Amino acid sequence: MSPVLPPRFYLSGTDTDVGKTVTAAVLCAALDIAYWKPVQAGLDTETDSARVARLAGVKVYPERYRLKRPASPHRAAEDEEICIQPTDFTMPEADQLLVEGAGGLMVPFGPQFWQTDLIQHLDLPVILVSRSTLGTLNHTFLTLEAIRARRLSLHGMILVGPEHHENRTDLQEMGDCPVLAQLPLVDDPDLAFPELVASMKRQLAGV
Repeated sequence: MSPVLPPRFYLSGTDTDVGKTVTAAVLCAALDIAYWKPVQAGLDTETDSARVARLAGVKVYPERYRLKRPASPHRAAEDEEICIQPTDFTMPEADQLLVEGAGGLMVPFGPQFWQTDLIQHLDLPVILVSRSTLGTLNHTFLTLEAIRARRLSLHGMILVGPEHHENRTDLQEMGDCPVLAQLPLVDDPDLAFPELVASMKRQLAGV
């Protein structure tokens, strides 16, 4: 396990399709740690758990909820007359574990149950996946504000996208949050996966 990262953490994002699942797979492979996605919404295509298992080849714990519709978890659960509650979730017994959230940070799991409530329930530090490109400052600063307002533990950020020196500097200095690593946005993550893992290992080792 890299000394840069805690042994167990919650990987969240600033938005849907920010690159969180590929980042999760890269981290799991680079660090040889287990993976758990508590809530999966959408079963028509390869699920996030299946993708991480295929790419990273690590232990993947089954989801607590597998919801059919690719929608916000609270709406997908409503379709199936399910009421998701914090007490439904028990952390897998893994010494080293990446827990991947659903979509962006402020996603509802139920009428009075937000993703941030799940993070508090699991008592995990947050690593935030954010875009590197134009527009990221607003999305990321708002997400950082929400994390701190709810007194969650914030460990750092991972950026996804092309190098943007000014954004990286502003996110670290104005957001008061370290950037732990950055991954490029690639057309074919399957093909580029070995290179992404090697890059992550170098960055986390400080090379």
